[in-house]
Amino acid sequence: MPRSFIFTCLIFLASSTFTFAAEVSFSFYSENIRLQYNDDIYVQEPLRVKEKAMVTYYRELLKTDFQLLLAQLEEQRTKLRLNDWLFYELMRSSMDAIFPDASELRKDLTCWFLLSESGYDTRLTFLNNKTYLYVYTEDELFEVPMIEENGRIYVNITSIQSRTKSQKALYLLEFIPRPQGKPFGFYLKHLPQLSPKLIEKQYSFKYKDQTYDLELQVDQTVKEIMANYPFFAEREYLEVPLSSTLNSSIIPQFKKLLEGKSAREAIEVLVTFTRSSFQYKDDKEFFGRSKPMIADEVFHYEYSDCEDRSALFYSLVKSLLDLPMVVVAFPDHLTIAVALPDQTGDHFIFNDRKYFFCDPTGPVNSTSIGKIPSGYENTPFEIIGAYH
Repeated sequence: MPRSFIFTCLIFLASSTFTFAAEVSFSFYSENIRLQYNDDIYVQEPLRVKEKAMVTYYRELLKTDFQLLLAQLEEQRTKLRLNDWLFYELMRSSMDAIFPDASELRKDLTCWFLLSESGYDTRLTFLNNKTYLYVYTEDELFEVPMIEENGRIYVNITSIQSRTKSQKALYLLEFIPRPQGKPFGFYLKHLPQLSPKLIEKQYSFKYKDQTYDLELQVDQTVKEIMANYPFFAEREYLEVPLSSTLNSSIIPQFKKLLEGKSAREAIEVLVTFTRSSFQYKDDKEFFGRSKPMIADEVFHYEYSDCEDRSALFYSLVKSLLDLPMVVVAFPDHLTIAVALPDQTGDHFIFNDRKYFFCDPTGPVNSTSIGKIPSGYENTPFEIIGAYH
């Protein structure tokens, strides 16, 4: 037999037996992501929204070299410091790039598979020709469909990603890949390390007849991340630290402004800044919907409200003064109280400390602290968060 014929046969045999690594690139916020994957992930199994077909698809994916893609996604998660929600967004973006012409069903089922194989407790529901991916979470979320099973809360991340809020009755797939899987996190303990898109901002405010000017750099990427981020517990917005861009810009300037000032004077400067440097408008009037903000976002919008100013003030006090604080929730107003030594004014005792009201929202152009917000003098309140 001719040697060339044997060689050709070997090539054909190899190509019919082994899969090959492919590469894809796509945009993820300000980043350009490159991933390698094995093309056997494109399982040639008929896709239908039927229980048997969807379970078969999952089991066929188990036979592929999916670990290559999952390892690449995990590597990007670590590099960019993504929490679970942003990791899912990255995963969903990778599906759009790997399967550009495929059905949404293939993308949704592959994400269900990859999240489950990452160790999360997932549930798949379906209705008509649409599937919905649910994940178990211990975080408090709002305005998103949820189901409860065996004492665990599952949220519909498909509806978050597609920006729908369907509460229709759905069929629950009996097949459960990871019944004791780990919870999926939405809270932002830190902002991701994505390439910043820098914007210059200028602010001026007066304190005791002196004008203070700030020239800041803010990161447009943060605004894009939070624009459609799922709504989580109000107190957790205050715990999101400043972005590295804003922190390196605003904190050194305020440190210089606060040199030589007492704790009370420093607090007065900070409340004057948050009260006077931004225009007020509540969410429903400005956005037409609820839109809680983290501290960074205040610098990206023309208007902000009491929750937003409280998040900014809370971050500034924590970074600059490290004083104990509590988050005070009235029925329709959020404010901050600070533990200040040897002060007088409106206060309350919490955990054996005296906390003075330091409202970051108003009155505009006022430097006064130690006063209950106007109109709330006889209104009961709740402590929903504390620092120190």
